[in-house]
Amino acid sequence: MTDSEPGVTEGAGETRQVKLKNLQRSRSKYRMMRWREMLMDYGQMYGEEGKSRTSRSGSSSFFSVDGDLMAKRKADMELRRTLEVHFRPLFQRFVYGGEKIACHDLRRVLREPDYRSLLPPDKVHELVDVTDFNMGRSVKYDEFVRIVLGRTTDDLYSDLGSSDGDSKQETCLAGMYRVVGRNTAQQNIVEEKAEKYRCLPPPFLMVLITVLQIIMYVWYTTDSEGASIAALDGVPSNSSNNSLMYIPTRRREVWRFLTYSLLHQGCIDLLLNIIIQILLGVPLEMTYSWWRVGIVYLVGIIIGSLGHSVFDRSKYLVGGAGGAYALLGGHMIALFQNRKLLNTDESEGRKMHLLCSLVVRFILLLAIMILQVSLAVYRRWWMDGISKRIGIAAHVGGFIAGLTLGPAFLKDPKLLPWQHGGSGILDLFLFLGVLGAAIIFNIAYDGYPDEDFTSLSDFLNN
Repeated sequence: MTDSEPGVTEGAGETRQVKLKNLQRSRSKYRMMRWREMLMDYGQMYGEEGKSRTSRSGSSSFFSVDGDLMAKRKADMELRRTLEVHFRPLFQRFVYGGEKIACHDLRRVLREPDYRSLLPPDKVHELVDVTDFNMGRSVKYDEFVRIVLGRTTDDLYSDLGSSDGDSKQETCLAGMYRVVGRNTAQQNIVEEKAEKYRCLPPPFLMVLITVLQIIMYVWYTTDSEGASIAALDGVPSNSSNNSLMYIPTRRREVWRFLTYSLLHQGCIDLLLNIIIQILLGVPLEMTYSWWRVGIVYLVGIIIGSLGHSVFDRSKYLVGGAGGAYALLGGHMIALFQNRKLLNTDESEGRKMHLLCSLVVRFILLLAIMILQVSLAVYRRWWMDGISKRIGIAAHVGGFIAGLTLGPAFLKDPKLLPWQHGGSGILDLFLFLGVLGAAIIFNIAYDGYPDEDFTSLSDFLNN
């Protein structure tokens, strides 16, 4: 028995009998009436014709088939009653222009054991597949009933929610975000944001910073005298005349506490920072917005250079590790605090669940950190030449800044930083306190190398 919906003809010349016949064939619109009529017909057949059929032919197979049909219809009626009582209110509560529910909302409902136990297991998996293939759209209650009662669903994958005007582009963006943004926040937050994600504005900040760093690296290693692209060396030999890197004798030029992050000591260091900024920074920017990620990155850069000026005072400083490690630290502390609410989708495969688990992500992040810090330590203490002048305190300072700001900025995108139980305000005062203490130390401490008071133009021309 199919679930087609033939239209009711409305021609003026139709007879009363034709209209009644078409009305009876409109099963999807009058399902409850159909089930009631069919049950009454079977009851009449069972009461009036059952005995005569048995006495004439002794055919017990009729009653066997009839009993199976009756049992199936009874089970369908019980299931339909369950849907009306427990699920229809959900579709009425999530109003999207009628009795509809967004796919991500239905997906969240299906993860709750109380609701999953009310549906046949095979139908739960089928509904999960439907929501996966139609992320960004909505499900009508009639369509939901059709799936649960075993009607054909071949057309649902292409037509589901088409009346809402959702474009294929929006559906692709929602699916893309669910993959890229996985485990950047709590699972329910990721799914809610996927429904509304339209890539406006696009994640531009981390991409822009990365492009600037690549341009500066190529320019300094190709146009500066004596420079060449190398794995562990990238600052030109006349780097002491550089106007961007942090130089201990030019600390009064305060822009150097920021611009040092545009330069990198070797293509490996640049590549590792790009990996962190793109593979981690871009998803965080998509989830938490550019200004949250920008603040964490900027504070990491500032705290990194200030920490370097205090604890490694005689060394030069380049590299964007301060900002990149602030993102790492903030993301890791937020992951730890949200660990029970991440990757809770029980419908996905076991391998995918493992690959997206918290443990695997921590291992990958730690591997990147260990590799980059090891190379920085090697350059700082054991490598001869220009690299020996480059400090590594920015790695530690940036990571600590991320651990401090992460709970306020990178934990829950629904809450502003100062709404996290006072932790946001505490982070602000802590940052201002560290900033003030470092500035006072730079002014009052007399153990720095002698300050170079020549003009910037004369300094660069030397």
